[in-house]
Amino acid sequence: MTGQGREHWLEFEGFRFPCRIVESPSAVTEPVVVVGGMMQDRHSWTNYEKHLLPHASLVTVELPGFGAADALPASYGYDFLAAALRHLLNTLGMGGANLLGTCYGGAIALRCAQLYPEHVTRLLLGAMTGYLPPSYVSQIPHWQRMVAENRRDDLADSLLRTFVTPNDTRVRRHAAIWRLLSHQFRTQSAQDLDKACDHNARMTEHAWYEPHGLDVPTLVYTGEHDHLTTPALGRQLAEELRAPFATFHDADHMFPLEQDSAHADLILRFCTGRPLTDLPYLSPMEHPRGERPSAASVHLAQREHHPGIRQAVN
Repeated sequence: MTGQGREHWLEFEGFRFPCRIVESPSAVTEPVVVVGGMMQDRHSWTNYEKHLLPHASLVTVELPGFGAADALPASYGYDFLAAALRHLLNTLGMGGANLLGTCYGGAIALRCAQLYPEHVTRLLLGAMTGYLPPSYVSQIPHWQRMVAENRRDDLADSLLRTFVTPNDTRVRRHAAIWRLLSHQFRTQSAQDLDKACDHNARMTEHAWYEPHGLDVPTLVYTGEHDHLTTPALGRQLAEELRAPFATFHDADHMFPLEQDSAHADLILRFCTGRPLTDLPYLSPMEHPRGERPSAASVHLAQREHHPGIRQAVN
């Protein structure tokens, strides 16, 4: 099952950005709104439509600085991006959203849920950490120099080693994902590279994570072999947020591509209140300090009415 997506352009404080909206004919939960990694766009999640649309509408967004959106200078931080995301949710007329942020998008989704919890029904954070991995930060000057010197192959090789565990036969679909990302990294446009440089500079100029309170049911997870946003870092963030944490078996940082059907199943289970135990693709769910989640954090039962996307937006 796939849907006919419609495109919608928005503007926030002078910056234009697009989103892709695919309506579910039989939604049983609020729309799933995805903010992906820095090199993903609104079409990167189309393979999830066949899994999600029987149960939820899907909205993918390219916020300012992403994909086809206007470039966003690094002087604009994550509070600005969170406000732009809230503007999207307001414009689409959502009473609430199941907000999914992966990797770089996780910082934006988390900040949005912290600052504007009235717009977020549930929050899923994939491959997200509270602290930037030093191994990543140390590479930023080298990547900027490679971009300036137009060393495309060197840059692609370095990015591959950063995001995908090299030559790891434990990771499902490893060879296919390696080839896919190798092609993507080697064919980025000059505009794509400039935006990626701005994203990386934003990491060094603004706080990646702010310890604001969070009053939204949240789930944190990553791949068990993720060597970038490691399980240890994800677990630490989950403890700070007092959220459950788990890892995908046979997966690394790129689990959304490696295990799309399993990831979609986890998304739907969390958003519709189904059990997250004894799943063949997931480690046993861990809870902060060994505690079970509070009643408020597990109140995920389906509702008779679920706010949809305002039909006036087309």
